[in-house]
Amino acid sequence: MSTATEALQARARALLESGEADLVIGYGQGTNPRTTTPVFVTKADDVGQLVLNPFCRNNLANWLTRKDLRGRFKRIAVVAKEPDIRAIIVLIQEEQVSRESVRVIGVRIDRPGDPESPCQVLPQTTLDELQKHLRESFQARDLTPEQLREVEELEKKTPAERWAFWRQQLDKCIRCHACRQACPMCYCDQCIATLNQPQWLDTSAHPQGNMAWNITRAFHLAGRCINCGECERACPVDIPLMLLNRFIARQVKAHFGFLAGYDTEDYQPFAAYKCDDSQDFIL
Repeated sequence: MSTATEALQARARALLESGEADLVIGYGQGTNPRTTTPVFVTKADDVGQLVLNPFCRNNLANWLTRKDLRGRFKRIAVVAKEPDIRAIIVLIQEEQVSRESVRVIGVRIDRPGDPESPCQVLPQTTLDELQKHLRESFQARDLTPEQLREVEELEKKTPAERWAFWRQQLDKCIRCHACRQACPMCYCDQCIATLNQPQWLDTSAHPQGNMAWNITRAFHLAGRCINCGECERACPVDIPLMLLNRFIARQVKAHFGFLAGYDTEDYQPFAAYKCDDSQDFIL
């Protein structure tokens, strides 16, 4: 057993034994050594199910909006990588999760999916401490030049070339909505993509419906995407969804000075009005 796993299990045990958490959502060993699966631990004696390794990839924050869990457990602890902590912060901002009802076990995995990546349980135990850690130690690793290089290469193309690129990519979409299911920011009870009374978007997997769905979802994530990449990883046809998400995130940062998921008290650009917001880019 790794030192990181032992530290994680100790933290989970302490939360359950003290009554600070009724449920711990974490990662368990999958069907092979390179996979993990979500596990739900309610007893301190069962923390041995938890693991921490480079293959802990799912963003577990999306379980926090599940009504079946929230109805059964008053205090939920969740194992969260740094991008996942940002997701929890956004959910608190949007009043989908109560700050008092969630405990965050912060972990750091530098290169998820890389078997050589170091893993550790973060020493910070409160949300305030974790937010400070994100601002001081993680923000410099968010929207890095490396992550934006492909965005910049796409921007160099002409509008016609960009349209052809996205048309080719989105033609592959089979409308499985795996991107939506993997995303902690997609929590609507009724999604516009499947609503049929009234029907806002064509639900068929053809160019018109695919374009409408993917563009609508990207706009719904403007100022909210926390750059975890789970939507792109979940896509069975390898659509580069993060190209679009990172492009929009960069625009929000440039025009509003805002990156999502760093402070529960921060304003969200499209959910608040500020007199000093720049308006020179608005038609």
